[in-house]
This record gives sequence, C-alpha cells and structure tokens, in this order.
Amino acid sequence: MTLFFIGAGLSPVKDLTLESLDAVDRCEKIYVDTYTGYLDEEVLNFLRRRKGGQLVLASRKMLEDEGVKIVMEAMERDVGIVVAGDPFIATTHQALRSEAFQRKVPVCIVHGISVVSAAASISGLHIYKFGRIATVPRTGDLKQLSQPYQAILDNLALGLHTLLLLDTADGGLTVQEALKNLRSFERDYTHKIFVDELLIIAAARMGLRDFRIAAFRLDQIEHISLPSPPHCMIIPGEMHFTEREFVKTYSTDPHYLDSYTPPNTSRERLTSYAGKCNRILEYLSAKGVNSRYLEYVRSYVDDSLNFLMNRDMFNAFLAMGYAEGLLDALRLRGEVEFSWDGV
Repeated sequence: MTLFFIGAGLSPVKDLTLESLDAVDRCEKIYVDTYTGYLDEEVLNFLRRRKGGQLVLASRKMLEDEGVKIVMEAMERDVGIVVAGDPFIATTHQALRSEAFQRKVPVCIVHGISVVSAAASISGLHIYKFGRIATVPRTGDLKQLSQPYQAILDNLALGLHTLLLLDTADGGLTVQEALKNLRSFERDYTHKIFVDELLIIAAARMGLRDFRIAAFRLDQIEHISLPSPPHCMIIPGEMHFTEREFVKTYSTDPHYLDSYTPPNTSRERLTSYAGKCNRILEYLSAKGVNSRYLEYVRSYVDDSLNFLMNRDMFNAFLAMGYAEGLLDALRLRGEVEFSWDGV
C-alpha cells in the first residue's frame, strides 16, 4: 500500500494534472490539507464529487499531532494527502514523509505548481536573485514577526529579493494587514526598512480568474485594491534593468522604478564607516602625518567599497575592519591622534 502526496497547484481545477487525478482515483481515502495552503472551493467541490465519503478535510491537528494515524492507514490501503501547491514546500508534510519512510510505507509524490515558482515567474524578477523565503503569520503577538523581518533584513543586505507568503488561515492575511503589522514590529528596532519609499510587489489569488499583481510604494498602500486572499508579496532587492522594465508593466508609478534604490542596512553601515575613515585620513594628512600605514588604510577602504559593489558583504566588512583596526593601532601606539566621534 502507498501514501500519496498530491500537489493541487495554485487551486483552480485546471491546475490538477492528469497524474494527480490518477492518484486521487487510485486512493481509497483522501485527506485534503486545509491548513498549510489555500484550496479554492471549486477544487474542494470537484474532489467531493469525485471521492464522496472517502474525502476528509484535514485540520492542522490531524496532519501534525495525529499524522502517524494517516501513515498507519497507508500500511493497509492507498491513502492520499492533497496539498495546495507542491507537496513538500510546507514542512508539515516532510514530517509525514519521514514517518512513512521509518515505517517502510511506500511514498508517491505528485508535484504541482507552487506559489514559490509562480510568484517569481509572474513578477518578472530573476529566480536566482531571491533569498530566504518567509511566512508572515496572522498573529496578535508581534514578536512572531521577528523571523520574517530578519529574513527581509538579511536578504536586502545581500541585494536579494524576499518572497513573503501570507497566512491563509481564517480567511487569509491581506497585504495591507501584513504591512501594518511589520511596520508596527519595526518600531522597536533601529533598522528602518518599512519606510514610505519602500517598493512592494503584491500578488493576490495567483492562478485564479480574479488574479491581480501590483507594484507600489509603501505610502500608497491605502489606495491599492486587491481581491480577497490568498495574498503574497515580494520585497525587491537590487534589480537588474530587465527586472525593472518588467515591474514597470504593473507598477502604479513606472517612473519611480528608474531611480529606486532598495534599503540595505549593510550598505549604509559600510558607506558610513568608509566616510568616517576617509575623513580621518584627510584630517591626518592635513596635520602632516606621513605613514605608509595610512596608505594601507586607504587601500583597505577602497577594497571594502569594491567588495560592496560586488555584493561580497563578508569581505567588505572584513576589509573595513582591517582599515579601522590599523587606524586604532596607530592611535594606541601614539603615532597619530584622532577621535572617531570627533571626525
């Protein structure tokens, strides 16, 4: 007997592949995951008609806390789990697959279209320029937003795009709600990503008839009209000119794309450090200080900025650390006098 993981795609019935329909027909019992993703009522009704009493709408508890029961069933008959998108994008299903392997239950995987690939495709952004993906939960506890916020921060520091999957529970989280919560979360942090000028790409109901995508400044959010969830959004990082040109086709202000620079706290920090080092070098030169070590400092600062231009953040910070370390060493040896705060 076999445990089938069946990807249902983006939710319209037409996204169900011939292989997925064959798997559904083969299974004596079908569990439909209603927790990790969104399945349109049209798909649910289609599956009900096809399977009748053999279909069960599975809650989070059934999939996570009682998942072993589903695996045990598959030891005696063919059982399927229908999942929005592609089966193993959601980590919940990885645990079920591992449980099946441990119990030596055969597993069959039927792939489906995932929002992960579809979002990159429809946005026109290059797939290899996306960083870590994060989910924004529906929550009243803003501390739970630390993980998606950190993912955005880290990706922007590397010039990468961030795909944010918005919670589909309880009717789904809207882009407006997610952005409001992320801005509230950020108030307690020194970093300022969610400023009025931030570019947002929002997509609603991908794959469905009323799908919409829009790119806009954060301060325009109140004027953006989107259909009901499921929603997702992208925080773009550094964009290639071909990416910019495509985003213009659905932007509320195409000309804004020409001059847009995404926030990058690492770039801002390094630029600030470089400016401070160069001001100290100018100050010392004006004082008549002549040391070959100052040339080393200047070279390290230049190296740091070159690494930054090539998005090599590790070596950019490393080179800047050498520059600042040399200046401090010269000051501690009494060869030069300056103050970091006074320049």
